[in-house]
This record gives sequence, C-alpha cells and structure tokens, in this order.
Amino acid sequence: MLDEDCVAAVLIGGASRRMGVDKATLDIGGVALGRVVAEALGVNDGRMVIACGGTAETAGALGLAHLADDRPGEGPLVATASVLRAFAGRDVIIAACDLGGLDRSTVKRFEQPGLLGDHDVAVAVVEHRQPSLARWASSALPFIDEMIAGGGRSLHGALDHLRVVDVEVEPSVLVNLNTPADFEAWQRL
Repeated sequence: MLDEDCVAAVLIGGASRRMGVDKATLDIGGVALGRVVAEALGVNDGRMVIACGGTAETAGALGLAHLADDRPGEGPLVATASVLRAFAGRDVIIAACDLGGLDRSTVKRFEQPGLLGDHDVAVAVVEHRQPSLARWASSALPFIDEMIAGGGRSLHGALDHLRVVDVEVEPSVLVNLNTPADFEAWQRL
C-alpha cells in the first residue's frame, strides 16, 4: 500500500554549469532526464508530480506543472522549503533532476505509509546520506525556514538537526549526472 496523500517534486532549478546544458532536458534515450525522474516519482501512475524551480517552459516540456522557487537560484534547501510551503500539511518526496538511474521501485519505498513516523525526513543512503532523494514531512519546514533566514543553504546541514530515517538504496539509482564525463560514463553502464 502506498501513501496517496504524498506529493512529489523534481528539482529543475540548478544552473547546470558543469554539464553545460540544462540537465532537466538532457536526452536519455529519447526522454528528457527530468521526465525520467518524474516517471520514477510516479507521474505515470497518477501521483501528483511537479517541477520546482527553473522555468515554466522547462516544466511544460517535461509534461509537469511548474512551481517557482520562493528564492530562485538559492539551492535545493530553499526549493525544498518552497515545495513544503506549497503543499502545507502533506509529505513531499523530492528528487534532483539529475538522477538518471532513479527507478519507480526505489521511490515506492519512500511512499510507504508510516515511513516517517515521528521523524521529519526520510533520506536515501548509499554509504552516507544522499538528500538528492528524500521524503520530507511538513514538520521540517519551521526549522528549514529558520536555517534559511540565518543564511544556511545546506541540505546536509539541515539533516544534522532534524529527526531522520535512513533508507538504504542501491548506488546505481543515485548516480548524479553533473558533467558530460558523468553522463558518458553512466551511458556505458
């Protein structure tokens, strides 16, 4: 059984400087990378999946509704706060748009009812915590807002102060495609 009240978001607001092109629209076997992530998040299964950050045009090209960052260009912690604020009172599963190996079966582990219990976040773990895939409870928002107001922007820093459930995942699902070399090496796998 999956938590039907949980929504999902693909973060598409990064500048993609190291890749040289917008990672969200990077072609992976005829499908944009951001769409690959949205499909892993369950968009084809009827789950509400939005694109946060970037532009409405990019979100539209991915077939997703767009949610602007509250403060564009300030990183994934601010984007996470934007999504939590937009869906107040609901859990949100958030994934970076550059996770080319992310699959539906991995994300389903984050959709399980009761996963969070009294915790603020469930985060993917491969040797260490990988906040590029996480399920956030609305209870995390006040601390995130406080951290941002104080100049903090680190997802890892937020995890150090929240109640966290670790979810072990396969390394292949969290390979970040940040550079052309990453993309070429990943395609050879």
